[in-house]
Amino acid sequence: MEQPFSKIPSLAPDKAEKLLEFGTLLREANKKVNLLSRKDTEDLEYRHIAFCAAIGEFFKPCGGARIADVGTGGGLPGIVMAILYPNAYVEMFDGVGKKAAMVESMIKELKLPNARARHARIEERRDFFDYATGRSVCALPMFFGFVKKRLKRGKKGNLKNGVIYFKGGELEPELASKNIAPDAELDLRDFFGDERFEGKRILHFPTESVLRI
Repeated sequence: MEQPFSKIPSLAPDKAEKLLEFGTLLREANKKVNLLSRKDTEDLEYRHIAFCAAIGEFFKPCGGARIADVGTGGGLPGIVMAILYPNAYVEMFDGVGKKAAMVESMIKELKLPNARARHARIEERRDFFDYATGRSVCALPMFFGFVKKRLKRGKKGNLKNGVIYFKGGELEPELASKNIAPDAELDLRDFFGDERFEGKRILHFPTESVLRI
């Protein structure tokens, strides 16, 4: 059987091991709280965790960068990023208390001092972040509305501060009407060489674009 992270050759062995540990915890947690569709748990190390870990080929935050993972669900991509980027701080938000509590439990089990899960809406917070991430949480214009007042301008990584979003399908017409387009993207079907990821991309939008919604 092919290793789930074989398409990510730059992934360090210690991080791959920690991601596999996360997979075991996530599968167990999913029996108690519905974090993922049940049919996805059999291949979750590849279809979910490796899928999210592809962000490491696209985005490299600086030390001290603050990342908000909005609508984290089962900690995807938040926990994956906390493992990939030990020098960044990742705060994960979910509106469902049971999910946030389960993610916080996994964070503690994995001993990730740079991560925190919150049962909260990011728009209700007063602190600011360099980047906001999400994985098919909702339509992008709505997501921009949630995060735009909590994003800093500047550049705390290889990409400008802003939104980094896992998206399937085409951009919403509202973005096109305002001439808002990603300034960087990673095609995940091409990256993995897997037609099951057809149409799925990681997109980056700088804060300046997010504020135009």
